[in-house]
Amino acid sequence: MKLDHETDFMQDLIGDGKSEWVLVNPRMLLGLVGAVACYAWLFLMMGTSAFVPFVGVLDGAVGGAHFCFAFGIMASLTITWFFSDFFSPRKRIQFSLGFLCTVLGSAGLWFLGGDWLWLMPSAALMGMGFGLIYVLYGEFVCVHFHASIKAYLLGIFCCAFVVCAGLLFAGPQMGFFFGLLFPTVAFAAYACVYAFFRLGRRPIVDKKTSDARNRVVWRSYLATATAGMAAGFAVGCLLSSEPVHSWAYGIVEVLAVATSAFLLVDSCRKNRVNETITMRFFLPFAAVLAFPLMFVPQPFKFVFAVLLLCGSLFPITCSLSAICKHIVLCDLSAVRAFSFGRLICFAGIALGMALAFVGFSRSEVSGYPYEVASAAAVVVFMILVIFSASFVMTEDNYPDEARIKPTGLDDSEGSVAADVGRGVPIRKLETVEAEMAAEQNGEGASGEEHPNRPGIFHIKCEIVARTYGLSNRQREVLGMLAKGRNADYITEKLIISSHTAKAHIYNIYQKTGVHSRQELMDLVENVDVSNAGSLLQDILSDRA
Repeated sequence: MKLDHETDFMQDLIGDGKSEWVLVNPRMLLGLVGAVACYAWLFLMMGTSAFVPFVGVLDGAVGGAHFCFAFGIMASLTITWFFSDFFSPRKRIQFSLGFLCTVLGSAGLWFLGGDWLWLMPSAALMGMGFGLIYVLYGEFVCVHFHASIKAYLLGIFCCAFVVCAGLLFAGPQMGFFFGLLFPTVAFAAYACVYAFFRLGRRPIVDKKTSDARNRVVWRSYLATATAGMAAGFAVGCLLSSEPVHSWAYGIVEVLAVATSAFLLVDSCRKNRVNETITMRFFLPFAAVLAFPLMFVPQPFKFVFAVLLLCGSLFPITCSLSAICKHIVLCDLSAVRAFSFGRLICFAGIALGMALAFVGFSRSEVSGYPYEVASAAAVVVFMILVIFSASFVMTEDNYPDEARIKPTGLDDSEGSVAADVGRGVPIRKLETVEAEMAAEQNGEGASGEEHPNRPGIFHIKCEIVARTYGLSNRQREVLGMLAKGRNADYITEKLIISSHTAKAHIYNIYQKTGVHSRQELMDLVENVDVSNAGSLLQDILSDRA
């Protein structure tokens, strides 16, 4: 009965894919819970001061702690981006470093939090720990939820804001321990999914190849940085004017959840809120909301800050889903591309928070009267937003499937990428490789057939079958699934019962660690034949 239930679930997964984003597999749910905890950790660390024990939110040093946390994230993202070739195949090292930084940072905040000398480095260590695990979860989402990345990310955002509301009920005394719950869950969940999905065995894309395929233009990064700056400016204004455990933060939670839920519903239906449209409307919207901050009374500043924060969720979530989609579309190195894209976002957040802390801090850290400092901060923010708008609103930013096309031929001989153009998705490249192999095997103009020389597609299927120990029958089913066939087709083609076909599909998914037909197709497509070594020689020898 258990087999029937799970194979029926697998049958749903390999259907038309229209509802593929709704998964109930326990292993997938564990990864989603970890991702929610990771983002909730970020929201608590950046938007509240609960992670700083013994310190009130209105003290000037707390702003420095937030700033150090952001710089810690930027430092870890820079390291993982620059050394992506080292970290991509060594996820355990990255995980261990992130866990160590988090433990040291948490201990420093708790035991030495009352000493300002230790507050800043402890917050920076916490930021580095978050940045390292954040990249790993970014890669996990790109690999396993590429069918509906935007819907998944928005669902994660929505759930993260909901669980963050628990801070309001935890109270000031338990806020720090409530905050520690999220990194604990994030690291524990990733350790489990790493083992369940064999993440250490996935194919690696080196940084040179990834950079050659990357089609993101500088306007995209400018738009991402501007959206981050708006979010940082809004958060800095809130932290400088409102205590964490107040009715104002209750309003923030409600509006943030409502905004994320609206975006989630839109992504599941019309999907009209894309990255380009949101930036074109958000930039004027940000300037309009920022202007009243110069003259409204202090108690009402949080209203405009909350609206600016919720408005910034539109471009932030869209740019995040766009970069994740681009990673899948062009088969980029997830560690490298995700790290750089988020580095740009957090650089904007740090800049926005710095402006807000200088302009709205009651302790007059800027050395100028409050009114002068706040007006200057708003003016600088508006200038930066208008400058960004003059470039970002001129054309589309992130490329999609329709825009990634061949750019022309190159004179390099023997290069597949030269024949189809830079930035073409890996699926297109492998299709060309298969066609070239077919011509070389005599299936082209010569009309001669060489059955002992299989094409690249069949070699890749055989490599996957031998790597994961598939049976002969499962190899046949694997070849059909990798071509996009469903269970009904397999039943008719192999003349077997529907129950038997489902059992074969289920066993293949279990052995390879995938959970959908698309993931299995990607697994086969991502096989690097040139690095197969002795396994390739064995396959060719057996065919001969």
